[in-house]
Parts: sequence; structure tokens; C-alpha cells
Amino acid sequence: MDFHARVACVLELVPPGKVVTYGQLAALCGRPRCARLAGRAVGQGVSPYAYKVVGAGGRLTGAAAFLVPGLQAELLRADGTAVLPGDRVDLARCRWVPDDTELAELERAFTAQGI
Repeated sequence: MDFHARVACVLELVPPGKVVTYGQLAALCGRPRCARLAGRAVGQGVSPYAYKVVGAGGRLTGAAAFLVPGLQAELLRADGTAVLPGDRVDLARCRWVPDDTELAELERAFTAQGI
């Protein structure tokens, strides 16, 4: 399994206006309990959609990976995600919870890419 490629694949499928947490990203990639590994992959620039990954409490934790302060919040807003004061998103409203069809699409993508 190419975990980094899976991270990029998952992030491509996150719909506009939605986010995922590091732990959720790791689980969707087949490595539950590997949130830090997901964080490293995101921090290494595996996807232009890295701004869609937030901390477990909805906090914008990837800000240090962006060269411009506030860029993650700006990108999220441009994508249709409401950013709350204190650089947070409301996970109850903004978290991507893939349905069965989206999960099947993700598995097809992994298979097609051999990852």
C-alpha cells in the first residue's frame, strides 16, 4: 500500500465545503490510528487539497505548513467551508462523512491506481 498516494486520492474526493480530520483521513486510507502519519503525508505536500485537513476538534492545525499566515482559512472559505472565529470549523456541519457510494468510489480509485 502506498499510503501517501492514498492520502492524495482521498483528498481529491473530499467535496467542496467539506473537511476531514487527520484521524479520519488515516482511517479512509486503511490505516486507522495513524493520524500522525497522515499529518506527515499532508505536510510533505502530497496534495493541493491539504488545506481540507483539520484537527480532531475542527481546529486549523495545518497553518504552519502554509507559507502565508491565514492561507488555510482563506482556502477553506474559497472552497465554501465556513471558518469560525479562532480558526476552527464546525465538524458537525463541515466534516465529510462519505456514503457507501463514495466509499466504493474511493476503493475503485485505490484499485485503479494500484494503491
